[in-house]
Amino acid sequence: MQSAAFRRVFAADVISTFGSLMSRLAIPWLAVLVLDAGPAAMALLAVADVVAGALAALVLGVLVDRLPKRRSMIACDLLRAAALLALPLLAWSGHLSIGALIAVVAFNGALTVAFELAQSAWIARHTETDALAGRNSALAAGSAVTEAASFGLTGWIFQFAGASMALVTDALTYVASALLLVRVDETPSPPREATASVTLRAALKSFAAEVRDGLQTVVAHPTLRALATVAALTAFGSSFAATTYMIYVARDLGFQTGALGVIFAAGGLGSLVAAYLAPRAASRIGSVATMATGLALLTLGAVCIPLAQAPTIAGAALLVAHQVIGDGGHTLYDIHDRTWRQTAVPPDALARADAGVRTLEQVATLAGALAGGALATTIGARMALALSAALFLAATLIFVAASRRRAA
Repeated sequence: MQSAAFRRVFAADVISTFGSLMSRLAIPWLAVLVLDAGPAAMALLAVADVVAGALAALVLGVLVDRLPKRRSMIACDLLRAAALLALPLLAWSGHLSIGALIAVVAFNGALTVAFELAQSAWIARHTETDALAGRNSALAAGSAVTEAASFGLTGWIFQFAGASMALVTDALTYVASALLLVRVDETPSPPREATASVTLRAALKSFAAEVRDGLQTVVAHPTLRALATVAALTAFGSSFAATTYMIYVARDLGFQTGALGVIFAAGGLGSLVAAYLAPRAASRIGSVATMATGLALLTLGAVCIPLAQAPTIAGAALLVAHQVIGDGGHTLYDIHDRTWRQTAVPPDALARADAGVRTLEQVATLAGALAGGALATTIGARMALALSAALFLAATLIFVAASRRRAA
């Protein structure tokens, strides 16, 4: 029964991820091609979901811990669908604006964080510890395949059916995800202590204490503290590189968009292979060595980018190597990182502890984007990309050191 329930959760994750990736393309295209958005508006649109996730993660973690996980996932799916359906309605009535797009991106970004927290907590509650890595690997493989399919299909839907149809299709994926989750079993949470009469002030104070507990748990728990540090560094490095990567490969090196599309697709292949290998590698060399290997591969992949010198076969090979090795390494680490988080604290406290890590990760992502944009203008795109590789190396060394202390 549990395996059947997981299959539904897996299918719902694939479908909702498909929708999330559609939004990532369709909404920016809508802003540029329909609303003629400028650079400032596009910058706000690009960071809206990150800011919303950073601000809301801790509060959402407490709510998810308090609420049934299946119902939380269903609610997130339906609310995301409703928000997306509002955009074509606004477009048809002539009231669509950049502000509305930013609001929907922020709203859905926070809901996506809540969905992922609830999903991780549900899996931790309904999965034996030895099977967690395998199930997290299956989710990662599903995401890798979905990425290629979603990006390809969204472009054709947008081109031939228009922005509104792309958004309606996106919303329907969330509805389909919710329908799949309706039949998923829900293990009841332990009953909370009953209180005879609680004032609003006392209730808010209790809620705030649980929010603080999310960060305090991360700081106090050696494993979570190490994972949070690595997550923050890799998020900062990835965001730092993202501000200049496209400028470097498309403008500085001069690759055509068709070639870049093929290069980018290789990342999904690397992630898919890593998702297959992750549980097998852990069974042979252990999860610590597997995670360290993943971070080392992430670093090696990042080094390949600034080594590319021109739009030649050699340059393309280096960029493909970055996609395959770097994305594969990140996936290899991420699968076991998720498993460690799921086993570090009791399931009833997982969402708020996980939210503490995610908050630091989201803040680092925003900081990396701001720092990357500012510093790249001074040191150049190639040096900025080399610096991001150095950040990944630092994350690798910190993880290895923390793992040795944990084993001692």
